[in-house]
Amino acid sequence: MSGTLCACDGEKKNANKVLSNKHVFNASVREIMGDAKIIIDGDAYSLDVGQNVFEKTQLEAGVASSVVLSVADGSALKVDGKSVIQFDATIESLKRTMSVALRQGRLMFDVQKQAIKDEFEISTENVVSVVRSAVGFVENIDGLEVSSLKEGSVVAVKSDLEQSIKNGQTLIANVNGIKILPLASSGTLFLARAIDSVATEAASELGVHASKLNLDKIAAMLVAFDDAYKKKADSLIKKTQVSFKPKILNEYIGKPSVTLEALFVPGSIVSVQGFVDTIPESGIYKRTFEWADSTAFGPKRFVVNCSNGEVEYICHTWITNFVSAKMAEVLTKADERKTHVVKDTVQQPKNLKPTVVIEGSGRERIHVLPEERDIPATLRFSVAGLMGADLKQIKKIVVKRKGAIIKTFSGDELTTNSFKLPLRLKQNRIAHIEIWVYFVNGKRIKGRKVYETYCYFENYEGGKKSNRINDMTAEEEYKNVVSKHLLKNE
Repeated sequence: MSGTLCACDGEKKNANKVLSNKHVFNASVREIMGDAKIIIDGDAYSLDVGQNVFEKTQLEAGVASSVVLSVADGSALKVDGKSVIQFDATIESLKRTMSVALRQGRLMFDVQKQAIKDEFEISTENVVSVVRSAVGFVENIDGLEVSSLKEGSVVAVKSDLEQSIKNGQTLIANVNGIKILPLASSGTLFLARAIDSVATEAASELGVHASKLNLDKIAAMLVAFDDAYKKKADSLIKKTQVSFKPKILNEYIGKPSVTLEALFVPGSIVSVQGFVDTIPESGIYKRTFEWADSTAFGPKRFVVNCSNGEVEYICHTWITNFVSAKMAEVLTKADERKTHVVKDTVQQPKNLKPTVVIEGSGRERIHVLPEERDIPATLRFSVAGLMGADLKQIKKIVVKRKGAIIKTFSGDELTTNSFKLPLRLKQNRIAHIEIWVYFVNGKRIKGRKVYETYCYFENYEGGKKSNRINDMTAEEEYKNVVSKHLLKNE
């Protein structure tokens, strides 16, 4: 679409020309449903896809409308329903703070991990939430202020009272105080809509504004909603979780763009960063995400929500690392194993007990060249069968190699059900990895992964990859390495 915007008085104006070229907060409009406008220096302009949104501006979405914004660092915001958002930003002593103030309505957010000194603030009238890496929503309904998390953690501050909330938790606040609720539906649009309904119903019944409602009454109504929601979500997970087959991303990417691909049940709904797609008859999900800041290096994660239109759950999280193009070229190995659809080694049991699901086959073969003696790999796994507040059941996760502990995940590392661990492998060796998940009730579950790295030296004169002797396939090299007993345990 064109970048030319229409002023409310009918005169054609271009909002980009009104704004300065130097900005701290920089987002681009990716999708618009319904009516929306941007306010700059008191002047209103209609909004178009492709329009840039900077600090010192205000965005307004109409009834039953929504706007998806892609922030320059790879984060995403979705202004949902009748909402008013104010954007601002500051730089102080090399610390960059991006501020998004929700004056009224609802804002869904998916914020990438921020640089060490930087902060991403999302605020309502009286609550300021500092977000470093999280997925959820904030809402302001007639003075009832909500901060709800599906993934990650935030620090919320109200009247100098600091509260930390994590995935699976929802904070509600008004003039009567603050309550934090553990809800399986936390961070979902379904809970946001339920809060709208509950607050409106209670306010109408009692004849008071939502800002003055008794929080215990609101909490009881939300818990009742959540109990029914969780039963439906558990059923959906049981039916569909093992059907989501993602294509693995390269561990390192050298440009601010990724294409996500997966196989899933036709007719199902998949949403990532505010974009909602219905899986076609082919069963193929595919969408490309881009961000404007080519220097916003660091880890990037893409949380996938699977839904049937009534409930949803996190069915996968793609993780990669954005580095310079040169660094990506150095770090990324041209290995075809990462182009295949993932095969889960442990299937989701029918009774929905937690299980360890490991990306890649249970015994993964890695063909390497003669010069590659120290081989990088990344172990990626998740704990399936848990959602939201249920993750608190995990006490710790221990990863062992050759029986020795190489990593323990605990504390704040357990705010997600997706994990990764960098490894170094040796040539022509078999590495045995065990993943033990310990629960607070004393139970534990285990997953296994075996890596085989192989190279048949006799196929390379002088031990150099450039001196390949025979036109031997990787599979033939593997058979020779095994038959000659060159492949040994670590």
